[in-house]
Amino acid sequence: MISEKKIAIDIGGSHVSACIVDTTQPGVLPGSIISKSLRADGSITEIISVIASCITALKDTPVSGIGIAMPGPFDYQQGISAITKVGGKFGSLFGLHLRQALQDATGIGTLPVEFYNDAHCFAIGARRVLGLNGERTVLLTLGTGFGSAFLANGELATGPGLPPSGAFYDCPFQDGLADDHFSTRWLLDTFRQQTTVAAASVKVMAEEYKDIAQPVFNTFGENLGTFLRPWLSSFGCTELVIGGNIARAYPLFSTTLEKQLEDLPLKIIYCQETERCILAGAALAAHPPQSDTLRRTLQPLLPVSREVAKDNTYTLFPSLHTPFPVHEGYASLASLIKDDHIIIIDGYDGVLWEHFRSDLHQALLQHNRPVYWYHTGVCLQSPEVITSLLQEYSGTADPVFGKRFEGSLSDFFDAEKLSLIDPDDTPGLHIIYGTGAALSGIKGRTLYIDVPKNEIQYRLRAGSITNIGTPTHTYKRCYFADWPVLNKHKQALLPQLDVIIDGQRPDTITWMQGAHLRTALDDILTQPFRARPWFEAGVWGGEWMKQNLAGLNPDEVNYAWSFELITPENGLVLEGDGKLLEISFDMLLFHNNRQLLGKAAQRFGTAFPIRFDFLDTFNGGNLSVQCHPRPEYTRTHFGEDFTQDETYYILDCEPDAQVYLGFQEDIQPEAFKGALEEALANNVPLPVEKYVQQFPARKHDLFLIPNGTVHASGKNNLVLEISSTPYIFTFKMYDWLRTDLNGRHRPIHLDRAFENLYFDRKGETVPDTLISRPQLQEEWVQGKKWQLPTHPEHFYTVDRYEFSGEMRILTNGQCHICMLVEGRQLEVTAGNSTQRFQYAETFVIPAGTDTYTCHYDGEGKAMLVVAYVKDNYC
Repeated sequence: MISEKKIAIDIGGSHVSACIVDTTQPGVLPGSIISKSLRADGSITEIISVIASCITALKDTPVSGIGIAMPGPFDYQQGISAITKVGGKFGSLFGLHLRQALQDATGIGTLPVEFYNDAHCFAIGARRVLGLNGERTVLLTLGTGFGSAFLANGELATGPGLPPSGAFYDCPFQDGLADDHFSTRWLLDTFRQQTTVAAASVKVMAEEYKDIAQPVFNTFGENLGTFLRPWLSSFGCTELVIGGNIARAYPLFSTTLEKQLEDLPLKIIYCQETERCILAGAALAAHPPQSDTLRRTLQPLLPVSREVAKDNTYTLFPSLHTPFPVHEGYASLASLIKDDHIIIIDGYDGVLWEHFRSDLHQALLQHNRPVYWYHTGVCLQSPEVITSLLQEYSGTADPVFGKRFEGSLSDFFDAEKLSLIDPDDTPGLHIIYGTGAALSGIKGRTLYIDVPKNEIQYRLRAGSITNIGTPTHTYKRCYFADWPVLNKHKQALLPQLDVIIDGQRPDTITWMQGAHLRTALDDILTQPFRARPWFEAGVWGGEWMKQNLAGLNPDEVNYAWSFELITPENGLVLEGDGKLLEISFDMLLFHNNRQLLGKAAQRFGTAFPIRFDFLDTFNGGNLSVQCHPRPEYTRTHFGEDFTQDETYYILDCEPDAQVYLGFQEDIQPEAFKGALEEALANNVPLPVEKYVQQFPARKHDLFLIPNGTVHASGKNNLVLEISSTPYIFTFKMYDWLRTDLNGRHRPIHLDRAFENLYFDRKGETVPDTLISRPQLQEEWVQGKKWQLPTHPEHFYTVDRYEFSGEMRILTNGQCHICMLVEGRQLEVTAGNSTQRFQYAETFVIPAGTDTYTCHYDGEGKAMLVVAYVKDNYC
């Protein structure tokens, strides 16, 4: 039977109090209390030892958990101290995972240890013990610091009428913060300045120096009333409860305080049982329940071990063999780092940090060394500062579009706080962990956890992760702010990483030595390779991929997109000793962009220029009527270096399939816009064909969609979208009056579209210039090479080879992106590596390979599509 008793602990600036609380009797004051002196400016070992001794003194009583009241700032959910060294109070604990340290020090194992704000504990306990019944109650703890809490109808309150941080301590007052004026140190300092008497405590002031201290207490009460008055008024306070050590001296300051508040309709209560109320609250408090859902998707996780590939079938998890070992599990990683003194564990946004930390900690405990964890998350700027920093980038009102943030990850952090993470010489392993951990500047073995972009999005949807430094979780913030700074940070760390960790699986990890990773990247750049594709459902999604690509989950509602090669969101899977580890594609570019991109590296830097993806509308619906931004608009409004110029290559289609492309000859822009606005306003169908041309889709057609061109794929197409890499800048004008898979209307961007449309792409100009006419460039006995010319706006071109047997292709200093669009299986050799690629699989030939050989021995002719950057755009 689970005990209904808890150990309750109150950690103050000078002592620690603890007792057993029977949670079935919440209105009864706790009985026998243990109290031990504490030096708040002591070392980690000293502070933990005192708190742990209180727990061990009581742990023989069967309890269901431990509730600890702790002053802030503190990450109460995770049990991590965010208290800085200001004033010397608990400064040595800054960043420390105190919950874990106490569990280890007391030997209580996994017995729950929960932390709560001490002022909140006072509020919860006082409500039960004092029988508070006000509709709107403000509770203060006046002591070492200025604690505050708010109750609305008996429940802890947040939101309108309250300070931004949810507490009074950091609100401005006079020449500083409220905490500077309504605390023990203000009373003692002011008393000493005015009388030259150094009192040891407020109690001594009030009892031994009452007469000469009275003016100081008068000022204290007057200031407190002046500060509280507007806040109590805006909150609609009906009940003010004042506790803490200073409250014992209330006869000396209550008169001036109450005078400032005399016209407010509230009841004032001075509590003399603050500690017992806090202890009761520590036992009774509870954190809001958290969802156990870590990812929201039907798509599978990357398996730990390589699966046996089936011949002639599309591979969902393509891997690149490396001679270096990929290790699995926390135990193997613990064995590597167990003897170190300092470890740095950095990582991408999206890491489930507490899952990772807890599992690695359990593995490290097997090596019988103390382990201390310091989380750099407490060094982040406040959510308000970060929101302000990103306001013009990802904080715009537009739900989809923002502007790429050009700053760095360090902009998200408080440099002074980073400098406060300072593991002392306490024996054991000290681990600095969290996104941005390397910014601490502390030297030690450096580990990095990577998480694939698709998995980050699944976790965002589940609410199991948030954006950096804020409680929000949006893709927009990721795309325009978080990912750009994290990519720069990753690039800077790559040359010095000691270990790379794949953090996408919640229950285990795979990892590789950093030196081995860098050598593996060198090897990849000499051979043909595939990125790991991933798939998404959508409102217009179809059935072709579900029916033709082996391994996709058949329970998914449809498949609209395949991220075949959209490199900002694709990964590369390394296989060593049969184990799989995924890294982000951009690591190749960070490592050696010239070997990968060749001539195009000078123009595109570490941005991969071309993408391949599928748009599946088989038995689905039409895409929205849309266009993409012009180059200058993209640079000015979105901060992107190049725009979204596309082509539609028809990989497969039904006989009735069509593509919407370009305007009718008689297009009138204002009439078109008016018709769109009417359709949106009145929810009436738009006769799209009255304004936009339709063309029959046939297998292997290539439709050209340079920026500013109105277009849409019709239903019953499987489009291979060959495009420049930007992939979210679609301005929808008409979405067929549909809602998305969540029942919401997708955003429409009429104004943006009409700022970018080219209305001269109309009539006969469209088939003449926007439908590619293949040109035969070369012919030999077993094959032909066709060029599929693209529009002058496109910086890339497309070739198609039709052949059997063997042929050799020169890269001419360009990276080639390829797909087998007819035929079952192709064997490709570059350098010393030979790889097999199946129908509809995208693969990459690095520019540095110079040449590659394709061999096809299947039925009929193979057809290979190859895209690369035009020489005149390098």
